[in-house]
Amino acid sequence: MEELEIEFKNLIDYPTFETLKTTLFNNAPMITQTNFYIDTNAFDLKAHRCALRIRDNGTSKVMTLKIPQDIGIMEYTGVIDERIIDQEYIEQQYIPENINAQLKKMNIPEHKLRIFGALSTERREIPYQSGLLVLDASYYLDTGDYELEYEVSDYEQGRANFDAFLEHYNIEKKATLNKVQRFYNHYERLISKKL
Repeated sequence: MEELEIEFKNLIDYPTFETLKTTLFNNAPMITQTNFYIDTNAFDLKAHRCALRIRDNGTSKVMTLKIPQDIGIMEYTGVIDERIIDQEYIEQQYIPENINAQLKKMNIPEHKLRIFGALSTERREIPYQSGLLVLDASYYLDTGDYELEYEVSDYEQGRANFDAFLEHYNIEKKATLNKVQRFYNHYERLISKKL
């Protein structure tokens, strides 16, 4: 499957998270999902500004390759065999063909792909202004954060709606990295610490 993802993100603090959770999202069911982030030891995917993950939502495991576009991110997705997570390096036979084809275009050596770690998210979603408003609490490595996401099909209208939402709720607008970038940035800080 291929899909163009257009979304806006903003990190928020815990009091804002709690306020939104108990007001706007009070009837939204909580979805728990875990992302397993994949790259080579040389971070070849990161060098291409791409991300590869396996998402486990409790009922299925789906691999997604995200490739930035001029507007949005193209996602290549395929269901995988759960045994993939139990191996140190991911075998090519377990990579969905549509993702494998994109990895080959970038000259990413499939036999060197490995899982670096996991990020678990407690997610709540509500429809909002022709899009989907998402409230996330994410936990990874030894840290966690809180985030608003707004998923839309129209970039300009989505940007206007999201900016208006932040202003209406007095939420400070922050440049926000996506989850995989936040994960790897924290991972690098941890491994660079001297013991």
